[in-house]
Amino acid sequence: MLKTKAAGKFYHRHISQYSEDKIFQTTMGPGEKALTCSLSALASFWETVMTQNKLTCDELKRKVRLLEKESEQRKRFEDINATLFTISNSVNMTSNLDELFQSIHKALSSIIDTTNFYIALYDIEVDGIIFPYIVDSVDHCYPSVLNVSKTSSLTAAIIKSGEPLLITKSDILRHQANSPLTTPCCSPAEIWLGVPLKTKGKIIGVMAVQSYTTPLCYDQTDLNVMVAVADQVAIALDRKQKDEALHESEKRFRRIVTTANEGVLSLDANWSIIYANSHLAKMLGYEDGELTSKSLEEILEKEELTVFYAQRQECIHHKNSRFECKFKTRKKQTIYTLVSATAIFTPHGKFDGFFGMITDITALKKTEETLQEKINELNLAIDQIKTLRGIVPICMSCKKIRDDRGFWNQVEVYVKAHTEAEFSHGICPDCLNELYPELAPAVLKKD
Repeated sequence: MLKTKAAGKFYHRHISQYSEDKIFQTTMGPGEKALTCSLSALASFWETVMTQNKLTCDELKRKVRLLEKESEQRKRFEDINATLFTISNSVNMTSNLDELFQSIHKALSSIIDTTNFYIALYDIEVDGIIFPYIVDSVDHCYPSVLNVSKTSSLTAAIIKSGEPLLITKSDILRHQANSPLTTPCCSPAEIWLGVPLKTKGKIIGVMAVQSYTTPLCYDQTDLNVMVAVADQVAIALDRKQKDEALHESEKRFRRIVTTANEGVLSLDANWSIIYANSHLAKMLGYEDGELTSKSLEEILEKEELTVFYAQRQECIHHKNSRFECKFKTRKKQTIYTLVSATAIFTPHGKFDGFFGMITDITALKKTEETLQEKINELNLAIDQIKTLRGIVPICMSCKKIRDDRGFWNQVEVYVKAHTEAEFSHGICPDCLNELYPELAPAVLKKD
């Protein structure tokens, strides 16, 4: 009966005057810590106490302390969940890694002392670390480290072990003194807490907090908190790094495409123009960006459409295709091009479009046409040239020549028939003396 009365007095003295949503705060005795929790939870608790009618005053104090501890734990868990949500959301809310680091630092400061805080990123290929984010009240500069596994730094210890580490100053100094490895040039903290950042079982870095003034600044609970948020931080960093790498890759690709001295054309699965670089637009006499509103029928010569669509099937089946094609400019002029086409497919193998490099070969084509004209003229001239070759049968007496049909012809007739030579007739001195002896002296004298 005394237990019930004591419990009732405690309840009415400390609790009953408050509303249900009022935060309850009181002390169990002189010099004891104030207890804080919601009234509704305590009211339920005291109702159970008075119903059971079994607890002493000391037992009530113990129960209240237990309730307070549970309440604090719930609050800590809520803060951790809120921190995890903030870090996760920061990937989309920040524009670069620097902003993400600041957001992570700010989020963690609500659940742990981050007065001295850093994030180190690890590159396994060079066994090196960089410190992209540092907040330190003593050491203001953290240089990059190559071959970090050959140093006795605490960051290296976590990278090698893959395990979180909570260590005091005395243990830090002992660790460095006993290690044959290189000791980093940094000020030892009174207490240091670091956790590995892992994605897919691979360490990508280390996140650490430290205190230069308070040896008991961190405990096992803080270690558990850091471990709890480390995975989310690692995921956020990995995603942001990949996003930035993709963004940088896209920037480089766009820079290459926009400054290339070749036309670049991208079509979707329906053969609609979704991108054309400025060089192609200039090639066809359009403004930059204007071609995306055009159809293929507007920029291809009519007879080329059939060829172009036929090449589509070739490109789909063989993934790459190379062919000549005639485009028409805004002013309806024809330009000759060489198209190097590549088919684009979805991850499931479905045709998703076409990417092509287009080279203007109009000048080359005109040169080829001019050359072909010259070749044709030369061939015609060659056909018209008549040559004498092989053995020519000639009479040893009259000097007539026998042709292919067996007829004997005068030398000049045969030569004229087989060459383009023309003859002018004359008489040599010997024949003149023989045939016209009476005229020979006068003619020869005159010559």
